[in-house]
Amino acid sequence: MVKLRKFLSIALALIMVCGCALAETAAEAPAQRQEGTLVYSTATFGQKFSPFFNTVTYDREVSDLVTIGLLAADRGGAIINNGIDGETVSYNGADYEYTGAGNVEVVMNDDGSVDYNLTMRDDIVFSDGEPATIDDVIFGIYVLCDPTYDGGSTVYALPIEGMEAYRSGMSSLASLLIAAGRENTDFSKWDEATQTAFWADVDQAGAAFAQEIVDYCVANEVNAAGDSVAACAVNWGYELAEDATTADFFNAMVEAYEGDLSTMSDTETAGSSLWDLMENYGAYSTGVETGEGTPNISGVKRTGDYSLTIHMTEYDATAIYEMNFYVAPMHYYGDKALYDYENNMFGFPKGDLSIVKAKNSVPLGAGPYTFEGYSNNVVTMKANPLYFRGEPKIKYIQMQEVLQEADYVPGIITGSFDLNCPSINEDTVKAIKDANNGELSGDTITTVMVDYRGYGYLGINADLVCVNNEPASDASKALRKGFMTLFSVYRDTVIKSYYDDRASVIQYPISNTSWAAPKPADEGYRNAYSVDVDGNPIYDPSMSEEQRYEAARQAAIGFFKAAGFTFDEAAGKFTDVEQTWEIMIPGAGVQDHPAYGVAVAASNVLAELGITLQVNDVGTSVWNNALEGNTAMMWAAAWQSSVDPDMTQVYSSQNAHGKGTNSNHYQLDDPELDALIKAGRSSADTEERKSIYRDAMDIIMDWGCELPLYQRKECTTYSTERVNTDTIPQDMTPYWNWYAEIDTMEVK
Repeated sequence: MVKLRKFLSIALALIMVCGCALAETAAEAPAQRQEGTLVYSTATFGQKFSPFFNTVTYDREVSDLVTIGLLAADRGGAIINNGIDGETVSYNGADYEYTGAGNVEVVMNDDGSVDYNLTMRDDIVFSDGEPATIDDVIFGIYVLCDPTYDGGSTVYALPIEGMEAYRSGMSSLASLLIAAGRENTDFSKWDEATQTAFWADVDQAGAAFAQEIVDYCVANEVNAAGDSVAACAVNWGYELAEDATTADFFNAMVEAYEGDLSTMSDTETAGSSLWDLMENYGAYSTGVETGEGTPNISGVKRTGDYSLTIHMTEYDATAIYEMNFYVAPMHYYGDKALYDYENNMFGFPKGDLSIVKAKNSVPLGAGPYTFEGYSNNVVTMKANPLYFRGEPKIKYIQMQEVLQEADYVPGIITGSFDLNCPSINEDTVKAIKDANNGELSGDTITTVMVDYRGYGYLGINADLVCVNNEPASDASKALRKGFMTLFSVYRDTVIKSYYDDRASVIQYPISNTSWAAPKPADEGYRNAYSVDVDGNPIYDPSMSEEQRYEAARQAAIGFFKAAGFTFDEAAGKFTDVEQTWEIMIPGAGVQDHPAYGVAVAASNVLAELGITLQVNDVGTSVWNNALEGNTAMMWAAAWQSSVDPDMTQVYSSQNAHGKGTNSNHYQLDDPELDALIKAGRSSADTEERKSIYRDAMDIIMDWGCELPLYQRKECTTYSTERVNTDTIPQDMTPYWNWYAEIDTMEVK
């Protein structure tokens, strides 16, 4: 589970649920539709369609249709171990069979090391007719692990035996220039002219990088058109002089990251990376020898024409997802003459990925579609007759760039598009319902709603909301659960009012999309904070809304009594509560946040009980500073969940009280919880991990530090008239999207 990048934090905090910044270039009219064509509307491509270097979502969609990974995953994102023969996995009460290009066997060794034994099918053929072997996979691994690799993969960060030795002794020229700094006078590895040109390129790219943020804030109505750079920077968490330029904004970000341009670029981006905006980054991306390094990665072991083993020195729960290596053609992206496994040659010169990057805009693979070209803002792909699952039924796919996302749904209605994924805001819902006689799915448009990977929540800092400065005491837990019981009862009404059908209330501190998320049918499943201080159910199904509110009120009184407060039965309130508590809602001062109504409703009841809860509606910079400084007593926020449910970053005590990554803002410090988190990271058994994380979630809820609020929706819209909706994927999820079953999908 990872925290959202700043630009997405702001978007979620302000409930700006548009999916992306608007495209910069207007799209041409849709290309001429050939028979058997599916037209999918999307935003602007970055035109890096390579599986190794794509960074834009829309480029990745192209890559996913052209290239295959070695392993399959199910609807919850869990890896399928036996993809060659197939596995059946239950989801949402239905059984689904999953197949893939390979198998993985995880072997835990007695010395604490682990082996991932990978086997691929022996009948995979690339779309150009060349057979695929394990050498193609090994080639791809070495691309991702090259000392100069600058794409999005982090395979090189895994504890693979020999990885550090292989990557040592060489760095990219760019990384060396950055490390040396602008004032460097040692020109033993490059000349002064190169250094001067590099920093000039960085500066112009930095100004463009900052301008993208300004444009993003305006496009998403965080700022108004014409607002100054400084005004936009405030909403990005930076205080600048009123006459600040984009260069000043960039320099402020660089200073905040202490000169770490890579982390700054990854964290602060509003679309492009800093490197993408440089005019000549390729000239600085080749390797420069700085010392000794090994000629291979000893933990990457070829064991046959269709098998290999990855040996890791220790277990890492997230590593299984990284084992889904690309089956990418070495003969196309690399050079077969430069491959000789036994002699440590892996398809390209170490430290020089230029021949791989040369194919960024024209991908080739063994996926369901072949890349036919990109022109006039349209990517055209054709069904691959050599695809291992069989030739797809849809002959052509055209992916059409569109300037305004507001045109997505109207384009389906007019026949320009057959499929798209619009932001599910009020305008989108209205447009769909207007076309469908008031329904989200009808004769014109079929809408599929899917839970977003993240969720919104209310948090409490245990160090700041406790009794007698003892955050872990039963009294302190009771205090926090008193607040949470009142917050929780208003969730259904408020979230429904704010989002309508675009979000749902969730009960556990984990995204509903995760394979580890508890399901209503599971034994012991219950709603958040639905039992009283004695462990008895607060509600029964026959209660009216008002009866539920009163039941929550009475339960909260019980918790506050357990916290040590004195309740005057005659007056109906507590008489000795002098503390004032505060909850921060990032509603930009205009109450535009789904948690605002929840907080206000609870504070009104608390006031009647003699307890003061101040609802403070603040801007995102104030909210963010309080959260990062661990001064927020209570707050509303949202997380984006990764596919693995590892809880270390968010809930481990090693990241509490300002330690570690300072990402445990709840200040949860529980040895039993820490032990469960460690056990969850140490197990390779999915079912065992589910059980472990369920126990961990029970502890988190018992501390009364987090209340899951809502999981908003994303949507995919299809033309009911032109797409055979009986063939679209069933039970779609963020990990099982519109093209998950593209080979069997049909157009009319």
